[in-house]
Amino acid sequence: MPTRARDPVYRMALSAARAAEEKKGGDIVLLDVSRVSTLADYFLLVSGYSLTQVRAIAQAIEERLWEEWQRTPQRIEGQDSGSWILIDYADLIVHVMMQNEREYYDLESFWIQAERVELPLAG
Repeated sequence: MPTRARDPVYRMALSAARAAEEKKGGDIVLLDVSRVSTLADYFLLVSGYSLTQVRAIAQAIEERLWEEWQRTPQRIEGQDSGSWILIDYADLIVHVMMQNEREYYDLESFWIQAERVELPLAG
């Protein structure tokens, strides 16, 4: 996968995944949706286990992508409720969700045609 390693959006997604992992985000999944959607190139899905943790993961991702990529989201949805925070970077969309929300909406099944990308993470 040498071409993916040179893909700046993939590398940005990896930065976001590592930030989520550091905040103990669970079941971190990266989907390459570039061939099945015009919404983005990648979706990053992360589970949190409390509203506080979901917010902390989302904040850590925002901070990391600013520090490493000087990128700010085009928009953020769901910060008030905190059960599903969507962070939209145009070519990367991050979904940080409470586990029950993630199971209910089951985005992995909805985007079943997207390629699931292996992430070199510790967990």
